[in-house]
Amino acid sequence: MTDKPVFDLVPLATVRVTRGDVYRLGQTAFNKRVIGSIANGRWDGERLSGEIIAPGGDWAIPSTDGKVMLLDVRQLLRTDDGALVYITYKGRCDRERGTYTVAPTFETDDERYAWLNAVQAVGQGRSDGEDIVYSMFEVR
Repeated sequence: MTDKPVFDLVPLATVRVTRGDVYRLGQTAFNKRVIGSIANGRWDGERLSGEIIAPGGDWAIPSTDGKVMLLDVRQLLRTDDGALVYITYKGRCDRERGTYTVAPTFETDDERYAWLNAVQAVGQGRSDGEDIVYSMFEVR
């Protein structure tokens, strides 16, 4: 194939996630795990804004050298106009660079946000102390 794929990244939201309790499982029969809850958070964008509500968290797997962590995040968003949106994303935390690179997908039954069911997003975040702040984009 000679044509290069073209992706447009359309701003979706700035996301702020405040970490809650963290639980560290040692080496289990399957892997190590770090399970962290989400204390609170918010998505703020022109097309999608709302509060992250419970339950939610990250079921992460650290690499054996501790430099990278695989992320497995689940969130429930209540939009400012009352819709519920289930958000999941996988990605990687590069601890040396301090970045969180993720690929969110969305599920909702609310007609106002049905367009989200077809969206693949990407984002990158950094910790600003207690919170992780992401810039999220819709891939078109």
